[in-house]
Amino acid sequence: MRDLTRLELITEAVRAARRSRRHRRHLLDKLGDVDWGRRYGCPVRLGENPIKPKTRILATGGDAVRLLEHLYRHGADRTSGPCVQALRQIMAQNYHRDAAGCLRWRTAETEGGPGSPPSSRAIVSPYDPPVRYARHGHIISWKGFSAHLTETCAPDSPNVITDVVTTACTTHDSQALPGIHTRLRRRGLLSAEHLVDAGYTSHSLPHLEQAAREHQVTVSGPLRSNPARQHRRGEDFARDDFHIDYDRRQVTCPQGQVSQGWHGP
Repeated sequence: MRDLTRLELITEAVRAARRSRRHRRHLLDKLGDVDWGRRYGCPVRLGENPIKPKTRILATGGDAVRLLEHLYRHGADRTSGPCVQALRQIMAQNYHRDAAGCLRWRTAETEGGPGSPPSSRAIVSPYDPPVRYARHGHIISWKGFSAHLTETCAPDSPNVITDVVTTACTTHDSQALPGIHTRLRRRGLLSAEHLVDAGYTSHSLPHLEQAAREHQVTVSGPLRSNPARQHRRGEDFARDDFHIDYDRRQVTCPQGQVSQGWHGP
């Protein structure tokens, strides 16, 4: 999927809604002019630094509003298509009305309302609305989905893929574990131990406990390294300086003090 800037996203959303097959050809004849054909006749490529961005933002937003109003006036059945619904949501996520009723671009400092929505809700493509933006750490980022593959790893047999599932990329990896184990049990392919990477073991104690309780599966995998500054510099106390006794449900600090309570699974 091509990476779109916010202005490119709005422009492509208008283009996709105009080209929707749900519209009769004559329905939009009186709506556009030569400029509409120039702006929305082919895929847009404006880049990060378009010419006159503020003018383009207001012009494209105005075109989108006129298009939506025109379609609503000519029948609700023509506004139920995925491209038109995507345009409506994209407009709500990127524009707002000020006190005077004028169309304004949403920013982090938007007055009288929230700015842009979080990545778990923000639409990044008018052609595939469920797609979301995700980032792992400071290096890996993408717009799309997450795929989870499970395979056997017995030493005396070839590896065989036993489960494939796709989830929203903003969903934590560990949240896919219950569904994976349920499907494997239904197929008679559930093993006693499930080896995973650090993405499935971080922030997922409830899911690890659920796997052992409901499916009798031991989930094993590495924990992520401690990113705290104290750990990197060796200053003061960091997480790894504390001893955790899960059987007794106690935590002992470096000075020997034992915790009095325990919360969580």
